[in-house]
Amino acid sequence: MGLDWETWRVVLTNERLPVAVVDLEAFDRNAAALEAMVAPSGRSIRLATKSVRVPALIRRVLERGPAWQGLMCFCSGEAALLAREGFDDLLVAYPTLQVQELRELRELHDAGTSVSLVVDSAEGLDAVARAMAGVREPFRVVAELDVSWRPLRGRAHIGVRRSPIRSADGLATWLATAREHAGHVVPVGVMAYEAHIAGLPDRNRFKRTKSPAFRVVRRLSVKPAAKLRAQVADVFAAAGVELELFNGGGTGSLTWAVREPHLTELTAGSGLLCSHLFDMYSNFRLEPACGFALQVVRSSEPGYVTCQGGGYIASGEPGWDRVPLPWHPKGLRLVGAEGTGEVQTPLRVPRGLRVDLGVPVLLRHAKAGELAERFAEYLLVEGGRIVDRVPTYRGMGATFP
Repeated sequence: MGLDWETWRVVLTNERLPVAVVDLEAFDRNAAALEAMVAPSGRSIRLATKSVRVPALIRRVLERGPAWQGLMCFCSGEAALLAREGFDDLLVAYPTLQVQELRELRELHDAGTSVSLVVDSAEGLDAVARAMAGVREPFRVVAELDVSWRPLRGRAHIGVRRSPIRSADGLATWLATAREHAGHVVPVGVMAYEAHIAGLPDRNRFKRTKSPAFRVVRRLSVKPAAKLRAQVADVFAAAGVELELFNGGGTGSLTWAVREPHLTELTAGSGLLCSHLFDMYSNFRLEPACGFALQVVRSSEPGYVTCQGGGYIASGEPGWDRVPLPWHPKGLRLVGAEGTGEVQTPLRVPRGLRVDLGVPVLLRHAKAGELAERFAEYLLVEGGRIVDRVPTYRGMGATFP
């Protein structure tokens, strides 16, 4: 499936490179695959917008129907941008205590936008309550329950460093604190993202010796996360608080999270574009839908070509799996001594493949949304032709460092 190099060469003949592209047919097939994963549960998917960062593509997903409900934003600025674009039901998934950001959320709330903020500390609740003093309706807050795996009676920590709320008792304390600010804020739910499962590729070709251990970690940590999440509804019921929203899952862990009956909604985003890290998971298969094209400008010697630009390194633990990888034509390989660079990216060309100067070659980013921080627009390709040019957040004048 997907377009071949010859088609991409024709599509990009008159384009100024580098340029970012999206294969809409592959994008839609990935959306359908994610929907199929969730369909048996009857629950909807909240779209993680930071993994897309293109309003036109976000809208395309939501227009697919009720399988997709609501957006998960990563800061108040992103929520404000999406509200201006006409989107609603916005969950800001990372806490903030900054006065400017809380003021921005207050403005959205006062304007009638359905917006919620994840808060995981007493200090955070105090800050939000101060910002929301005098609101007509209390502002919605959501607890973050850290479901990282802590074996050996808690002496080991396997997972990301997120919320200090790590137990049912901790969640009950948070609820009690939130209710002290009644009138300013109202607790409505819980986010419990299993990042150590969703974000751990277990078929990582750059870490082959560790991949078996990664598979063990993923398998053994699923039950503890589910067990902790199963207690959430009881905590809310004991406190007499309605649990409106209980969010979990990510593209990398969707096949497990969907089995938990306690979650009211699931989350996905990166799988729509399928950046190359998602080739390295054993529990699902999606297809590449997004990449960027570089111009071949040099050939230092037979068997090598050099492209202009390309140094778009992804966040996370440093390593070769964070570097863009060649996509089209098939068989190109990075040069280990250079990788992808700000001004040039050399590539090894396999015997039998001809890559002329001036032609485009395509690479894929490691992380789906981060590519949008490099380009002002994406070219949308369907049926072997460019059907639209749509702005990224950056192209709309918005960056969220």
